[in-house]
Amino acid sequence: MKTLFSLTFKSASRDPFLLLWSILLPIGGMVGLGMLIKSPEYPQSIVTGMMAVSILFYAFTTTSFAILAQRRRGVYHLLRVTPLPLWQYVCGLSGAWTLISFLCALLVLLSGVFVFKLNVSLPSFLAMIPIILVATLSYVFFSFVIASLSRTENNVSLLTNLVTMPLLLSSSAFYSLNNAPAFIQAINRWNPFQWLVNGLRSAFDLAWADYFANMGLTSLVAMAALLLALKTFRYAEV
Repeated sequence: MKTLFSLTFKSASRDPFLLLWSILLPIGGMVGLGMLIKSPEYPQSIVTGMMAVSILFYAFTTTSFAILAQRRRGVYHLLRVTPLPLWQYVCGLSGAWTLISFLCALLVLLSGVFVFKLNVSLPSFLAMIPIILVATLSYVFFSFVIASLSRTENNVSLLTNLVTMPLLLSSSAFYSLNNAPAFIQAINRWNPFQWLVNGLRSAFDLAWADYFANMGLTSLVAMAALLLALKTFRYAEV
């Protein structure tokens, strides 16, 4: 599994989608919005929001395309003739993609600290790491489900957009929802992406009760996504 992890990491780190969607776009959006909206609290809010966006775009959207491409090339046929269990293969791929996604989120955080002169304490940074890793794994596992439901890149694009757009628009990643309609706020409370955003912000503020609540919810999502990924996994086109 170490070899699989290493090969996947090297291959994925050269993906052009990684540079655009998970690094340049979140950092550019963070800097632009942070300079446009003049509020003392907004820089911290947009930095954590864009960290979450970076994670979602890579761990869910980009990996969905990668999984589909591997299946269409017949890579998964090899699993049938190797002693490697399916769960080890899924975890090996997911581990490499999770590390890349974590590094992207770290770049966004460092960029925000540099641009907005934010003060991130060591306890805050350490608290961010577990929820980033768990949330990233949940999105990677769910990307296996999306790839299993898709036959073409167009299918993947449609399905990922159908998932990511409601998650983003019903979250407070970019703006406050305090004055939003009641139904939007109700959706927001059950938005898994919002749990990641809340977890990052509570880690920033060292608000431990909120942090552990969102960490627990995110962990449940990750476990459910793993079971669903294993259940729906397809070795080949049908």
